[in-house]
Amino acid sequence: MLTVRDLTEIPYLKTRVRAGERGLDRTITWAHSCELSQPWGWMEKGDLLMTVGMGIPEDRESQVEYVEKLAEVEVSGLAIGEDMLAPPITDEMIDRANELSLPLLITAYEVPFIQLSRAVGAANRSMAQDQMIQVARVYDRVREVMAQSPDTPGLFRHLGDEIDCDLWICLNATGDVAFSGSKPLPDQILTALVEAIAGHDENAIPGMWRLEVRDRVALVVPVPVQRPVSLLAVSRTGELPSYATLQHVAAIAALEFERLISAREELRRLGSETFAALLDRRLSPESAGPSLRRHQLGGEPMLVVASRSRGDTSRTIHHSLAERGLPHMLLHREPWLYCLTSNREAVLSEVLEVFGELDLTVGVSDQLSDLGSLSEAVREGHRAFEIAESEQQAVAHYSDPTAGFHSLSEARAVVDRVLGPLIEYDREHGAALVERVAAVDPTSFVERG
Repeated sequence: MLTVRDLTEIPYLKTRVRAGERGLDRTITWAHSCELSQPWGWMEKGDLLMTVGMGIPEDRESQVEYVEKLAEVEVSGLAIGEDMLAPPITDEMIDRANELSLPLLITAYEVPFIQLSRAVGAANRSMAQDQMIQVARVYDRVREVMAQSPDTPGLFRHLGDEIDCDLWICLNATGDVAFSGSKPLPDQILTALVEAIAGHDENAIPGMWRLEVRDRVALVVPVPVQRPVSLLAVSRTGELPSYATLQHVAAIAALEFERLISAREELRRLGSETFAALLDRRLSPESAGPSLRRHQLGGEPMLVVASRSRGDTSRTIHHSLAERGLPHMLLHREPWLYCLTSNREAVLSEVLEVFGELDLTVGVSDQLSDLGSLSEAVREGHRAFEIAESEQQAVAHYSDPTAGFHSLSEARAVVDRVLGPLIEYDREHGAALVERVAAVDPTSFVERG
């Protein structure tokens, strides 16, 4: 392995020590050129940062912080191109580099950084071969696990064993695990992850960055899939795996995540077809049983949530509901989007939260008496939506007795629901219950009270 001292003793590289001499025995695993203002987001332990100085700040405080951040990542050193674009190096930066034993090197103007990279690469061929062996073992572990049982959470537990890390694949927006059955992130790491991601532009998240939570350090690597997802690796031994190894683990996570998305899309399609067939009475409730159970529906009271779609939002809503494990079927019939879901308060609350995240107004039907009344529930959802829209509310419930009437059809619908049984009784028995109700003076109840 090449050390920083070795590098400075190679005559043709013309690289001398400016500060941090106590760290000259640090080994250099790789030499990386970066001109960003926060290069530590792209570095890992043992890297030698090479810069012409564009990213080095000018003021004393920022230069000190620059050195401190590089030391936190445990880079092997900082090589600055002489007489290029770097601002004057302050005494404070030099003093801090000495305190942290972080080698600060000056490379002669006429020496291209590629020469430093080649010297490091030639000296570290054995290390590269070790990494190749570890990557091969990772893929061999994938083959073994998937041959025994295609269980995604189990797969990543085994991969974690292979590289001595606890692994999580998480949704960037919430920090929730992407695969059901996976253990959740510890609360402190979850909070730190969500806050750190919120501090980055969605399109400018580093290819790898460190997340420090008390005495634990996690490496975070974006997973290359359509939805914003990241791989987190927390070392069990204190020795973090190489970036190259984690990139391969992230690629495996991407394949598994795309497989999950494909399965969800198939479930969405089947749910939409079942919903449409029930609504059009092309499918009996009894025949729909297997599909309902597959969507975690049918064993408890249900209702319909109705909204006007803005384009095809059903895909986004479906994945959000699926990630939360909420029972549902979606049907998109322009301009309407319907969601058949459980009437359990906890479930409905989360379903409405998902619609709210997309700023969609919704109407909620009354509880279905049976699936034969699905078309009536859809109409109730329409009426509740119209009330919500006219009242400028996010949500309106058809069953809410305080909901106002905004059309004759709405008034008729409420009369049918409230007085329907009395009207039907009068028709069958020649009674006059409705007339008696109409004749009651409501103030008499107040007087008696």
